[in-house]
Amino acid sequence: MVSENEFRIYTKKHKRRLIMKRRFWITVAVTIIILATLVYFGGGYYIYYRLSKIGPAPADTLANNPSSFKVGYSEYAGFDPVPYEVSSYEAIKFPSRQGNISLSGWYIEIAPAAPVVIITHGSGASKKDANVLIAAGMLAHNGFNVLMFDLRNYGESDKDNGHTSAGNKEYQDVLGAWDYLVNVKGYRPDQVGLYGISLGGATTLIAFAEEPRVAAAFVDSPFAKMSEIVKNELKRHHLPAFFETPVILMGQLTTGDNLLAHNPTDAINLDNGRPIFIVHGTADTRVSVNQTRELAALAQANGANLSVWMPEGVGHVGAMFVFTNQYEQTLVSFFKAALK
Repeated sequence: MVSENEFRIYTKKHKRRLIMKRRFWITVAVTIIILATLVYFGGGYYIYYRLSKIGPAPADTLANNPSSFKVGYSEYAGFDPVPYEVSSYEAIKFPSRQGNISLSGWYIEIAPAAPVVIITHGSGASKKDANVLIAAGMLAHNGFNVLMFDLRNYGESDKDNGHTSAGNKEYQDVLGAWDYLVNVKGYRPDQVGLYGISLGGATTLIAFAEEPRVAAAFVDSPFAKMSEIVKNELKRHHLPAFFETPVILMGQLTTGDNLLAHNPTDAINLDNGRPIFIVHGTADTRVSVNQTRELAALAQANGANLSVWMPEGVGHVGAMFVFTNQYEQTLVSFFKAALK
């Protein structure tokens, strides 16, 4: 027989063991939650920092300028840039529309009364990139004035936080170039068009949406929605898709850049009859051609003035190298029709 006192002692010990076991598992659970949170948001910060950090321009572009440049892309190494060189150009500085960022550009004036096109480079590039200089040559040799420039954090323009916001702040730089041409050089708004490549194309579309006086935009291989690009970048780097939210959140918390503030789809929604042209190769593995198909579907639903060319088997921003003559004819014809 167990005495009443022994039973009380046993009961107390049993309760104590239960309390200790419960505390242990609570501690384990809290530790797991803390670690998971650190991994989730810490990983999001690391991925954001890695993907958005802007490095130096490729070394093989540093000597490039409108009068003499090389094509650094290995897949297009045989491309002859000489027909697209322009001997006369002016180095310029102008402010971003944001006001506190000075931007570095090159201005080519073929004829004072001719229309002008602003060229915006892509990610990891600058105004010295071959696809910028080739497009500039195509336009200049067909009678257009041209302004190409470095976005903030790139090339010879001012730096702010050293990270790209995927067009969400850089569109102000495009509009700074537009302001410079209209307010300083004296162009009418209906004489000024925009041209952008890859991320520069997406940035161009955002600028087109934000400034209703922009006359027309021609873009090469843009994306449609930033959220989809984050997912694609995570997949491309073999990272879990669930990092999408912390990547975007940590970007805003650490640099103040809201990656979802604007989307290129805004250009379609705010088109108001202004002409837009998109070229996007079907074999693009960097930015899926489905991004342009999404923009085209939205344009059809909204009745926007969008034309699309999707050359078969062409990779990212490769159409100007593969179908050079057709690309030039398409680019020039578009701006001749769109600009006064």
